[in-house]
Amino acid sequence: MRRIAVLPLAAASLLVPSTAHAASVTVMTRNVFLGADLNPAIGAPDIASAINGAGTVWNEFQATKFPERAIPLAAEIKASKADLVGLQEVALWRKQAPSDGGAPPISPITTSTAATQVEQDFLQLLQQQLGSSYKLVKANEEFDAELPVDQDNSDATGTGPLAGTGADFDAIRKGSKVKIGKVKAGHYKTRYEPNVGGIKIPVDRGWISAEAKLGKAKFRFVNTHLESFGDPKIREAQAKELTKGALKTKEQVILVGDLNTGGAKDNEPEKPGDDLAFKALSQFGLKDNGTRQSCCYPSLTDAAAKFTHTVDHIMSKPALKSSHARITGDDPSERTPSGLWPSDHGGVISTLKLKS
Repeated sequence: MRRIAVLPLAAASLLVPSTAHAASVTVMTRNVFLGADLNPAIGAPDIASAINGAGTVWNEFQATKFPERAIPLAAEIKASKADLVGLQEVALWRKQAPSDGGAPPISPITTSTAATQVEQDFLQLLQQQLGSSYKLVKANEEFDAELPVDQDNSDATGTGPLAGTGADFDAIRKGSKVKIGKVKAGHYKTRYEPNVGGIKIPVDRGWISAEAKLGKAKFRFVNTHLESFGDPKIREAQAKELTKGALKTKEQVILVGDLNTGGAKDNEPEKPGDDLAFKALSQFGLKDNGTRQSCCYPSLTDAAAKFTHTVDHIMSKPALKSSHARITGDDPSERTPSGLWPSDHGGVISTLKLKS
């Protein structure tokens, strides 16, 4: 989230570390969980309901305590010894009190100003825990929106021009043998655009690509987060955009990310069409590299929760041999002192043998 009642879908980020492995490269994809389900706000039928929903989102974000979760997440990343790490849902939550009515495109108050008080910056918190182990290569800003928040679910305590609705406020390791060259980032033209009270909300999703070299082997590393809401055909269209853009190269390419789509062997679509994006990527020639079930805990406090779906992927073209594929975030010892899992997703790690 880029502010609050800023609704994060958060930036995707790319990290790199300091020691690589001969002709093999270890990569990781990690969705850190932005801290809340946004649907109560962006799926609301009208502005008043969206403001109530934003209160639900805000309270869940506070309860999922990213400063606490950043500790085991950083420990996972460092323990992976991954040469390249693609992160998703690296949120930035901002707050403005009292409310001045939110900010466009969601707020109906066109004269309102965007919130600037940082409540939590996930990237900064994670980097503090990583120390000098990893450096940021690139962060791509994605969905950025702001709504007034009814935190206490009481219309009597509202402030600002929408007080009657109860609005309370608005809301890589240095020196790696993997050499990073040109870095690009972009957004998909096809996007989810829910309608809240007649106001269309553009939900941006995007990708980051980096030209990389390990020894004589050159490759392109791509990190993305495909759409999770709305019609599955949106996600399919984004995957096809990716094949015509960031994935289109003469070099070998490694794709990591939360693709919100199943896998070849364990494609478990929750609803019809959930496998369309995977099929589009497969038809392009991408192959799975040790993808595992890594999704999704319905609650971070559920100690008995299990991963049952495949949405986080490591893929390559041409197909690269992979080994030591594994997931993180499913060991009870990783849970925080408050009893929270590090994320609602697990991390996926795989070591790939590059072609020289």
